[in-house]
Amino acid sequence: MDNKESEQTQILIAESNSELLVLFREYLSSFGIKAETVSNGHEAIEQFLNNKENEHPYDAIVLDTHLSSPSGLEVAKKIRSEKPNQKLVLVTTTPKENLPKGCLETARIREGDILTMPFKLSKLASVLKN
Repeated sequence: MDNKESEQTQILIAESNSELLVLFREYLSSFGIKAETVSNGHEAIEQFLNNKENEHPYDAIVLDTHLSSPSGLEVAKKIRSEKPNQKLVLVTTTPKENLPKGCLETARIREGDILTMPFKLSKLASVLKN
């Protein structure tokens, strides 16, 4: 096995609901995905900035659109400005068509990277792999 195959997938999950945070982390760990977790927008930006220059930066970042100070979409825009190719996945209770299109475009969020609750956890794992 080469080094790339032996590296564990590492993600950041920023979710305001503590029960969902634990559920996502535990489910993904069953696939060998290492997940660091935060519960607000400020912590998400701080974790991302501390990690982005690491030898193994985050493979993906999962953002709750309802994060506080700042919102998940604002966090997404900040991350994109720092690292344009960072994989981002949005988790929301808001129907996709009601999300602010301008913010989605600025953050360059693809429709396939938006998960509207309720969704199967297998869908989260699938989106993270693609």
